[in-house]
Amino acid sequence: MGTLATLYQFPYRTVAEISLSSLIRNLATVRAVSKKEVIPIVKADAYGHGMLPVAKALVVRGSCHTLAVATLEEAIELRKKIPYAISIIVLSGYWPHQAEAFVKFRLVPIIHSLNHLKSLQLRKTVPDIHLKVDTGMNRLGIRMEELPEAIQVLKKMGVKLSGLGTHFAESDKSTSSFTDDQIKCFQIAYSELQMQKLLHTDAKIHVANSSAIFRGKLGPSVAVRPGLSLFGISPNPHLKGSGDLIPILSWKARVVTSKPIKKGESVGYGRTYRAKKTERISIVSIGYADGYPRSLSNVGMVLLHGKKVPVRGRVSMDLIAVDSTGLDVRDGSSVTLIGSDNRHEISAWDMAVWADTIPYEILCGISGRVPRIYLD
Repeated sequence: MGTLATLYQFPYRTVAEISLSSLIRNLATVRAVSKKEVIPIVKADAYGHGMLPVAKALVVRGSCHTLAVATLEEAIELRKKIPYAISIIVLSGYWPHQAEAFVKFRLVPIIHSLNHLKSLQLRKTVPDIHLKVDTGMNRLGIRMEELPEAIQVLKKMGVKLSGLGTHFAESDKSTSSFTDDQIKCFQIAYSELQMQKLLHTDAKIHVANSSAIFRGKLGPSVAVRPGLSLFGISPNPHLKGSGDLIPILSWKARVVTSKPIKKGESVGYGRTYRAKKTERISIVSIGYADGYPRSLSNVGMVLLHGKKVPVRGRVSMDLIAVDSTGLDVRDGSSVTLIGSDNRHEISAWDMAVWADTIPYEILCGISGRVPRIYLD
């Protein structure tokens, strides 16, 4: 009866719980630190947290007027669900054949290529556009030596920019001066476009990602573009003020079954773990198909009955094994992958360090078959 009750109270094999009130508190923290308009980044399904529920909370409860995504497809999905008079920026720009869709759905591309900018000359109707300047990231953006030609194209079109931005390469490194170099470069481009009267008076000037916000690297910005920090995780935990952020996601699974293994017996594919003594292992309903990294084989930890216990053997597609020796574990017992239990906590940063990656990849990797449950 006790086991059935446990299963009923926790009906999912795995679930991600997301606190929308904590999301709004993080938004308030970012606003207080930056003192600028906030343009939330909700691309990649809001970094795995669920784009639509997160976006609606930021607009309705957080009074955000502009959102940013990465692709046209994300932007159209967002516009269909949030048809309000908000601005939706597409960070990765557009392909010329997509221009009609940007106009139809009232979307704002960030133009990052001189060729793409030139392609707009042939159009009768041009969407509102932002221009991206490459100040040293060397990924997307108009290079400084291309700026004079870009200015001539804009003049010929008779178009003013609705926004101007750049992206920082290593703003999370508190000892780096490269971000300052990028800001100086951006300031030159901004001043030139301003002098040429190619910016709307209410143009959104934006350069700062989450780490730059907490380092105060804002340049001439009127807006900031936080992503990870809104979800309660600092790109660098040592950044001053970022300790006020609250992780909004906890990720749980449950014990499927438990069994004893003898000294010398192995666990899982490849027999990569062999017991050094008699142990008890619990099989947990999570695997790499859910986004739990295979690189956590014999490395990762989970929380079980308020204790931190190790993963034993390889992570498989749907299951992992953990050491539950000495714990009163039952079928259906809750296992915390990210979050807190008793006095212990496992963060996305912890999991990222174990997996030799970054928390962005951990969160974005939580697969679509993991239900998201929105609290409050």
